[in-house]
Amino acid sequence: MMTRPTPDFMPSTLDEEVTKRFHELQEQRRRVRMSRIRSLFLWAILLSLLFHIGLMIYLHLLHRAGNNAPMQEFQVEIATLLPDEELTELPEGELEEPEDQALSALDELLNERQASELEADTTAAELEINGVGAAPAIGGAAGGGGVQGIGGSGAAGSFCGISSAGERFAYIVDMSGSMTGGRMERAKQEMKRSIRALPDYTKFLVVFYNSDIVEPPDQEGWQTARSTVVRRFTRWLEGLSPQGGTVPLPAFSRVFSEEERPDVIFFLTDGEITSMKPDSIQRLNTGGFKTVINTIAFGDDSSQDLLKRIAKDSGGIYRFVRSGGPP
Repeated sequence: MMTRPTPDFMPSTLDEEVTKRFHELQEQRRRVRMSRIRSLFLWAILLSLLFHIGLMIYLHLLHRAGNNAPMQEFQVEIATLLPDEELTELPEGELEEPEDQALSALDELLNERQASELEADTTAAELEINGVGAAPAIGGAAGGGGVQGIGGSGAAGSFCGISSAGERFAYIVDMSGSMTGGRMERAKQEMKRSIRALPDYTKFLVVFYNSDIVEPPDQEGWQTARSTVVRRFTRWLEGLSPQGGTVPLPAFSRVFSEEERPDVIFFLTDGEITSMKPDSIQRLNTGGFKTVINTIAFGDDSSQDLLKRIAKDSGGIYRFVRSGGPP
């Protein structure tokens, strides 16, 4: 029996078909892969657009909330100025306790009014200048002689019309028994105005004196002039009342005991000081740069020679301020 021969072309044709099919599969895989990449790319673009749209909406809402906040505070401030009879007609549920900022704004309005009254009382003839420069009346910004201070960068602090440059401001204020008749209240109001006007990055220290020294209970050192600290201090200030003698040297020792020396001291007294001499302050104010000490005779200039000498030795300003009239 004869064997049937296999055609020579069949293996070659089969190889070509396999190769062609292989290339088609590769091309199909490439297209699928490219399609997936395009899909992922489109999804990435879509997610990015959604994220940025959401971010823009969020920032827009924050911006609107920031713009609406001052209006809300303004409405609270107006409400605090309404007469009592108008407030009583409002429904009980609509009344809200005013915020500290609103109360602070009202205090500042009252302080400015009192300051303008005191400025009218103080004439040029009553100003005592030590040769450094003149200063305007209580509650005003410095003029004429400009800002007196350490001669470098820093904020301007003012008290009783005297302005000085620095970053650490100490207040040494008389609260002896002679500070009655409205003097103590005027000193309190001027201290509130002065500390509220300090930039929030500056620091302050307050020491009242009579026969002893009196400080805020939470004052362990320099206080940063942030709004919360200032509000806490002004609330404490309301409870002070004048009593005792006039012994300021322990207050100076307390201020100079701080590791960081004050740039400026505002020293106010309303009576005769017999327990201290200029040399006592000069010995404390040594080492490194001198602290500028501005001195104020408040309603009584019996210690003006002492105050002038202290101011002159430190490069500060002496000033006499009338204290007559209602607080």
